[in-house]
Amino acid sequence: MRHLAEERGIRQFLDIGTGLPSADNTHEVAQRVAPDTRVVSHLVLSHTVTHPDMPDVDEAVAFWNENGTPKLTQRTPAAVARYFDGLELLEPGVVSCSAWRPEKPAPDVAMYAGVDRK
Repeated sequence: MRHLAEERGIRQFLDIGTGLPSADNTHEVAQRVAPDTRVVSHLVLSHTVTHPDMPDVDEAVAFWNENGTPKLTQRTPAAVARYFDGLELLEPGVVSCSAWRPEKPAPDVAMYAGVDRK
């Protein structure tokens, strides 16, 4: 959000999210940088992935799928990247959410994300 508002000049955002609580809402992040922010014309996608170095994530997903709803579907990073086929993917591409233009270095997480521009 910060990148799109600050560096791309986007002032309009559409947030179709999961409704899960997080540190900041989409509009709060964008409006902190640009108070006139409203709706978006970029696709921002994140998805849980299988990761050979993070077997505990697979266990957590299995536990959730046995006990919770909706069911989670893990994909490989390559499968997540295919959602962006034919679109103009912004750098650094589809990477761990913690590696997508971080303010400071952070360990990889089993959630990958990408941002494109049409």
